[in-house]
Amino acid sequence: MSLHHSTLTFEPMPKVEETNPGMKPLEFNCLVLPRVIQRQRASGIFVPETAAAREDEGGDEGLLVSVSPLAFNEQDFPDPAAIPGIGQHVMFARYAGKSFVGADGRVYRVMKDKEILGVRTAAAAPAKVAA
Repeated sequence: MSLHHSTLTFEPMPKVEETNPGMKPLEFNCLVLPRVIQRQRASGIFVPETAAAREDEGGDEGLLVSVSPLAFNEQDFPDPAAIPGIGQHVMFARYAGKSFVGADGRVYRVMKDKEILGVRTAAAAPAKVAA
């Protein structure tokens, strides 16, 4: 995680059932809902739009919403038990995939299965990382 994460807080992630991307991934693609920066902190201070936009565009963590039938389906996958599942919080390559606005107005990313780097093993991702 880069250092600028230490000063940012993120909006709570919805449940998969609460999302509606309006798109089904094909071939080896996955749909991820990246986490979104809270534009206003509890103290009332607003995060500068440039910092928020930079993090939104280059975010590297999100909720796995949908997976195509071919994704993570290679015979030589190193550990079949480690295949990411829908509803898990995943880490992905910075600037990975293509962003689009879903039917519910949220910004999603469609990306190749290989761009997903790992799965969070903790119960939930921290809302704020201490410096």
